[in-house]
Amino acid sequence: MTRFAVLVAIVALAPLVLRYPELETQILTFGLLAVAFNLLLGEMGFLSFGQATFNGAGAYAAARVLIDAHAALPLALLVGVIAGAITAAAIGALAITGRGVYGVMLTFAFNEMAYYAAFQWRDVTGGDNGLSGVPRPGIFGVSLADPTHYYYFTALVVLLAFAAVLRVNGSPFGAVLRAIRENEDRARAIGYRVRRFKVTAFAISGALSGLAGGLYAGLYRFVPLQAIDLDTSTNIVIAALLGGTGSPYGALLGAAIFTVLSNSLSHVWSHWPLIFGLVFCAVVLFFRGGLWSIAERWSRRAAHA
Repeated sequence: MTRFAVLVAIVALAPLVLRYPELETQILTFGLLAVAFNLLLGEMGFLSFGQATFNGAGAYAAARVLIDAHAALPLALLVGVIAGAITAAAIGALAITGRGVYGVMLTFAFNEMAYYAAFQWRDVTGGDNGLSGVPRPGIFGVSLADPTHYYYFTALVVLLAFAAVLRVNGSPFGAVLRAIRENEDRARAIGYRVRRFKVTAFAISGALSGLAGGLYAGLYRFVPLQAIDLDTSTNIVIAALLGGTGSPYGALLGAAIFTVLSNSLSHVWSHWPLIFGLVFCAVVLFFRGGLWSIAERWSRRAAHA
Protein backbone atom coordinates (compact mmCIF):
# COMPACT_ATOMS: atom_id res chain seq x y z
CA MET A 1 0.00 0.00 0.00
CA THR A 2 1.62 3.23 -1.13
CA ARG A 3 2.07 6.30 1.03
CA PHE A 4 -0.41 8.25 -1.05
CA ALA A 5 -3.03 5.51 -0.63
CA VAL A 6 -2.50 5.64 3.14
CA LEU A 7 -2.88 9.43 3.04
CA VAL A 8 -6.14 9.12 1.07
CA ALA A 9 -7.46 6.59 3.60
CA ILE A 10 -6.58 8.81 6.57
CA VAL A 11 -8.17 11.87 4.97
CA ALA A 12 -11.31 9.94 4.04
CA LEU A 13 -11.78 8.41 7.50
CA ALA A 14 -10.78 11.43 9.63
CA PRO A 15 -14.30 12.99 9.92
CA LEU A 16 -15.79 9.62 10.81
CA VAL A 17 -13.30 9.09 13.66
CA LEU A 18 -12.61 12.57 15.06
CA ARG A 19 -15.82 14.39 14.09
CA TYR A 20 -14.24 17.86 13.93
CA PRO A 21 -14.68 18.65 10.21
CA GLU A 22 -13.83 22.36 10.50
CA LEU A 23 -10.55 21.65 12.30
CA GLU A 24 -9.74 18.91 9.81
CA THR A 25 -10.45 21.28 6.92
CA GLN A 26 -8.14 23.83 8.53
CA ILE A 27 -5.43 21.17 8.72
CA LEU A 28 -5.80 20.46 5.00
CA THR A 29 -5.66 24.11 3.93
CA PHE A 30 -2.68 24.87 6.17
CA GLY A 31 -1.07 21.62 5.05
CA LEU A 32 -1.33 22.73 1.42
CA LEU A 33 0.47 25.95 2.35
CA ALA A 34 3.27 23.95 3.99
CA VAL A 35 3.54 21.68 0.93
CA ALA A 36 3.73 24.77 -1.33
CA PHE A 37 6.50 26.21 0.84
CA ASN A 38 8.32 22.88 0.80
CA LEU A 39 8.52 23.08 -2.99
CA LEU A 40 10.72 26.16 -2.59
CA LEU A 41 12.81 25.15 0.43
CA GLY A 42 12.84 21.36 0.24
CA GLU A 43 13.24 21.04 -3.53
CA MET A 44 14.92 24.29 -4.61
CA GLY A 45 16.65 25.30 -1.37
CA PHE A 46 15.11 28.79 -1.19
CA LEU A 47 13.81 29.96 2.20
CA SER A 48 10.73 32.11 1.62
CA PHE A 49 8.98 34.21 4.24
CA GLY A 50 6.38 35.29 1.71
CA GLN A 51 3.95 32.37 1.54
CA ALA A 52 1.29 34.38 3.38
CA THR A 53 1.51 36.97 0.58
CA PHE A 54 0.48 34.35 -1.99
CA ASN A 55 -2.10 32.88 0.40
CA GLY A 56 -3.65 36.28 1.01
CA ALA A 57 -3.69 37.15 -2.69
CA GLY A 58 -5.57 33.94 -3.45
CA ALA A 59 -7.94 34.32 -0.51
CA TYR A 60 -8.90 37.92 -1.31
CA ALA A 61 -9.22 37.25 -5.05
CA ALA A 62 -11.42 34.18 -4.57
CA ALA A 63 -13.54 35.94 -1.94
CA ARG A 64 -14.11 39.02 -4.14
CA VAL A 65 -15.22 36.81 -7.06
CA LEU A 66 -17.63 34.95 -4.78
CA ILE A 67 -19.03 38.16 -3.29
CA ASP A 68 -19.14 40.44 -6.34
CA ALA A 69 -19.72 38.03 -9.23
CA HIS A 70 -21.60 35.29 -7.33
CA ALA A 71 -19.33 32.85 -9.18
CA ALA A 72 -19.25 29.09 -8.73
CA LEU A 73 -16.76 27.89 -6.14
CA PRO A 74 -14.45 26.09 -8.63
CA LEU A 75 -14.20 29.31 -10.69
CA ALA A 76 -13.41 31.33 -7.56
CA LEU A 77 -10.69 28.84 -6.61
CA LEU A 78 -9.24 29.09 -10.12
CA VAL A 79 -9.08 32.88 -9.74
CA GLY A 80 -7.32 32.38 -6.41
CA VAL A 81 -4.80 30.04 -8.05
CA ILE A 82 -4.09 32.57 -10.81
CA ALA A 83 -3.75 35.45 -8.32
CA GLY A 84 -1.35 33.43 -6.17
CA ALA A 85 0.72 32.33 -9.17
CA ILE A 86 1.05 35.83 -10.64
CA THR A 87 1.92 37.36 -7.26
CA ALA A 88 4.51 34.68 -6.53
CA ALA A 89 6.08 34.88 -10.00
CA ALA A 90 6.45 38.68 -9.71
CA ILE A 91 7.90 38.51 -6.19
CA GLY A 92 10.06 35.50 -7.00
CA ALA A 93 11.55 37.20 -10.06
CA LEU A 94 12.76 39.99 -7.78
CA ALA A 95 13.65 37.87 -4.73
CA ILE A 96 15.96 35.51 -6.60
CA THR A 97 18.16 38.45 -7.61
CA GLY A 98 19.35 38.53 -4.00
CA ARG A 99 21.85 35.88 -2.96
CA GLY A 100 21.51 34.01 0.34
CA VAL A 101 19.98 35.96 3.18
CA TYR A 102 19.29 38.95 0.91
CA GLY A 103 16.79 36.93 -1.12
CA VAL A 104 15.12 35.77 2.10
CA MET A 105 14.86 39.35 3.33
CA LEU A 106 13.27 40.42 0.04
CA THR A 107 10.43 37.92 0.55
CA PHE A 108 10.12 39.23 4.10
CA ALA A 109 9.92 42.83 2.85
CA PHE A 110 7.33 42.04 0.18
CA ASN A 111 5.20 40.26 2.79
CA GLU A 112 5.25 43.37 4.95
CA MET A 113 4.36 45.54 1.95
CA ALA A 114 1.47 43.24 1.03
CA TYR A 115 0.19 43.34 4.61
CA TYR A 116 0.27 47.13 4.66
CA ALA A 117 -1.49 47.31 1.27
CA ALA A 118 -4.24 44.94 2.48
CA PHE A 119 -4.58 46.97 5.67
CA GLN A 120 -5.04 50.22 3.73
CA TRP A 121 -7.16 48.90 0.83
CA ARG A 122 -10.29 48.64 2.94
CA ASP A 123 -12.77 48.77 0.05
CA VAL A 124 -11.37 45.50 -1.30
CA THR A 125 -9.96 43.66 1.73
CA GLY A 126 -11.97 45.10 4.61
CA GLY A 127 -8.75 46.27 6.27
CA ASP A 128 -8.24 45.19 9.86
CA ASN A 129 -11.92 44.18 10.08
CA GLY A 130 -11.40 41.50 7.47
CA LEU A 131 -13.51 40.63 4.45
CA SER A 132 -16.80 39.16 5.62
CA GLY A 133 -19.90 37.83 3.89
CA VAL A 134 -18.06 35.33 1.67
CA PRO A 135 -20.67 32.87 0.32
CA ARG A 136 -20.09 29.14 0.04
CA PRO A 137 -22.10 28.02 -3.00
CA GLY A 138 -22.85 24.39 -3.63
CA ILE A 139 -21.36 22.38 -6.45
CA PHE A 140 -23.11 19.98 -8.85
CA GLY A 141 -26.29 20.25 -6.79
CA VAL A 142 -24.52 19.31 -3.54
CA SER A 143 -24.77 21.82 -0.70
CA LEU A 144 -21.45 22.71 0.90
CA ALA A 145 -23.08 24.53 3.81
CA ASP A 146 -22.60 21.40 5.91
CA PRO A 147 -19.02 21.40 7.37
CA THR A 148 -18.55 17.72 6.56
CA HIS A 149 -19.52 18.23 2.92
CA TYR A 150 -17.09 21.13 2.65
CA TYR A 151 -14.39 19.03 4.28
CA TYR A 152 -14.70 16.31 1.64
CA PHE A 153 -14.70 18.89 -1.15
CA THR A 154 -11.54 20.44 0.32
CA ALA A 155 -10.01 16.99 0.77
CA LEU A 156 -10.57 16.15 -2.89
CA VAL A 157 -9.01 19.41 -4.05
CA VAL A 158 -6.03 19.16 -1.68
CA LEU A 159 -5.35 15.51 -2.55
CA LEU A 160 -5.36 16.33 -6.26
CA ALA A 161 -2.99 19.24 -5.63
CA PHE A 162 -0.77 17.02 -3.48
CA ALA A 163 -0.65 14.38 -6.22
CA ALA A 164 0.37 17.11 -8.68
CA VAL A 165 3.21 18.15 -6.34
CA LEU A 166 4.44 14.56 -6.15
CA ARG A 167 4.38 14.44 -9.94
CA VAL A 168 6.33 17.70 -10.20
CA ASN A 169 8.93 16.53 -7.68
CA GLY A 170 9.42 13.28 -9.57
CA SER A 171 9.67 14.95 -12.98
CA PRO A 172 12.79 16.24 -14.77
CA PHE A 173 11.72 19.73 -13.62
CA GLY A 174 11.94 18.59 -10.00
CA ALA A 175 15.35 17.04 -10.65
CA VAL A 176 16.61 20.39 -12.01
CA LEU A 177 15.30 22.18 -8.91
CA ARG A 178 17.26 19.77 -6.72
CA ALA A 179 20.34 20.33 -8.88
CA ILE A 180 19.95 24.07 -8.33
CA ARG A 181 19.62 23.44 -4.59
CA GLU A 182 22.83 21.41 -4.47
CA ASN A 183 24.97 23.60 -6.73
CA GLU A 184 23.39 26.50 -8.58
CA ASP A 185 26.56 27.49 -10.42
CA ARG A 186 27.06 23.98 -11.76
CA ALA A 187 23.43 23.79 -12.90
CA ARG A 188 23.91 27.05 -14.77
CA ALA A 189 27.22 25.88 -16.22
CA ILE A 190 25.71 22.76 -17.81
CA GLY A 191 23.10 24.82 -19.60
CA TYR A 192 20.01 25.08 -17.39
CA ARG A 193 18.25 28.43 -17.36
CA VAL A 194 18.30 28.71 -13.60
CA ARG A 195 16.33 31.93 -13.35
CA ARG A 196 13.47 30.52 -15.44
CA PHE A 197 13.30 27.39 -13.30
CA LYS A 198 13.30 29.42 -10.09
CA VAL A 199 10.53 31.78 -11.22
CA THR A 200 8.46 28.80 -12.40
CA ALA A 201 8.92 27.11 -9.02
CA PHE A 202 7.73 30.30 -7.32
CA ALA A 203 4.70 30.44 -9.62
CA ILE A 204 3.74 26.82 -8.83
CA SER A 205 4.22 27.42 -5.11
CA GLY A 206 2.13 30.59 -5.35
CA ALA A 207 -0.61 28.79 -7.25
CA LEU A 208 -0.85 26.15 -4.51
CA SER A 209 -0.83 28.85 -1.82
CA GLY A 210 -3.54 30.80 -3.64
CA LEU A 211 -5.63 27.63 -3.84
CA ALA A 212 -5.20 27.16 -0.08
CA GLY A 213 -6.26 30.77 0.45
CA GLY A 214 -9.42 30.30 -1.60
CA LEU A 215 -10.33 27.15 0.34
CA TYR A 216 -9.68 29.00 3.61
CA ALA A 217 -12.00 31.85 2.55
CA GLY A 218 -14.73 29.31 1.82
CA LEU A 219 -14.15 27.51 5.11
CA TYR A 220 -14.72 30.51 7.39
CA ARG A 221 -16.69 32.62 4.86
CA PHE A 222 -14.34 35.36 5.97
CA VAL A 223 -10.83 36.52 5.08
CA PRO A 224 -9.01 38.06 8.06
CA LEU A 225 -5.99 40.32 7.72
CA GLN A 226 -4.09 37.51 9.42
CA ALA A 227 -4.26 35.57 6.13
CA ILE A 228 -1.54 37.81 4.71
CA ASP A 229 0.54 38.76 7.76
CA LEU A 230 4.10 37.75 8.58
CA ASP A 231 3.06 35.54 11.51
CA THR A 232 1.28 33.24 9.05
CA SER A 233 4.42 33.01 6.89
CA THR A 234 6.47 32.21 9.98
CA ASN A 235 4.01 29.52 11.09
CA ILE A 236 4.25 27.91 7.65
CA VAL A 237 8.04 27.78 7.91
CA ILE A 238 7.86 26.29 11.41
CA ALA A 239 5.31 23.67 10.38
CA ALA A 240 7.37 22.56 7.38
CA LEU A 241 10.58 22.34 9.42
CA LEU A 242 8.75 20.50 12.18
CA GLY A 243 7.54 17.80 9.81
CA GLY A 244 10.65 17.78 7.66
CA THR A 245 11.49 19.40 4.34
CA GLY A 246 12.77 16.21 2.75
CA SER A 247 9.31 15.21 1.57
CA PRO A 248 5.89 16.82 0.92
CA TYR A 249 4.51 14.24 3.35
CA GLY A 250 6.70 15.72 6.06
CA ALA A 251 5.37 19.23 5.38
CA LEU A 252 1.81 17.92 5.59
CA LEU A 253 2.57 16.08 8.84
CA GLY A 254 4.15 19.18 10.37
CA ALA A 255 1.16 21.30 9.41
CA ALA A 256 -1.24 18.80 10.99
CA ILE A 257 0.75 18.70 14.24
CA PHE A 258 1.11 22.48 14.34
CA THR A 259 -2.62 23.04 13.78
CA VAL A 260 -3.71 20.48 16.38
CA LEU A 261 -1.23 21.70 19.01
CA SER A 262 -1.98 25.38 18.46
CA ASN A 263 -5.73 24.80 18.70
CA SER A 264 -5.57 22.52 21.73
CA LEU A 265 -2.85 24.29 23.72
CA SER A 266 -4.37 27.74 23.21
CA HIS A 267 -7.44 26.57 25.16
CA VAL A 268 -5.29 25.33 28.03
CA TRP A 269 -2.69 28.07 28.51
CA SER A 270 -2.43 31.56 27.06
CA HIS A 271 1.35 31.19 26.79
CA TRP A 272 1.08 28.05 24.67
CA PRO A 273 3.77 29.19 22.15
CA LEU A 274 6.33 28.53 24.90
CA ILE A 275 5.38 24.85 25.00
CA PHE A 276 5.35 24.64 21.23
CA GLY A 277 8.74 26.34 21.12
CA LEU A 278 10.18 23.63 23.36
CA VAL A 279 8.72 20.93 21.11
CA PHE A 280 10.19 22.62 18.05
CA CYS A 281 13.63 22.95 19.68
CA ALA A 282 13.57 19.25 20.61
CA VAL A 283 12.76 18.28 17.02
CA VAL A 284 15.48 20.52 15.58
CA LEU A 285 18.11 19.24 18.05
CA PHE A 286 17.35 15.52 17.98
CA PHE A 287 15.53 14.91 14.66
CA ARG A 288 17.34 16.98 12.06
CA GLY A 289 15.18 15.57 9.28
CA GLY A 290 11.96 16.50 11.06
CA LEU A 291 9.32 14.17 12.42
CA TRP A 292 8.79 12.56 9.02
CA SER A 293 12.32 11.14 9.23
CA ILE A 294 11.16 9.01 12.17
CA ALA A 295 8.35 7.52 10.11
CA GLU A 296 10.75 6.82 7.23
CA ARG A 297 13.20 5.16 9.61
CA TRP A 298 10.47 2.90 10.97
CA SER A 299 9.30 1.99 7.47
CA ARG A 300 12.83 1.03 6.45
CA ARG A 301 13.23 -1.14 9.53
CA ALA A 302 9.90 -2.83 8.83
CA ALA A 303 10.95 -3.49 5.23
CA HIS A 304 14.19 -5.16 6.37
CA ALA A 305 12.57 -7.10 9.21
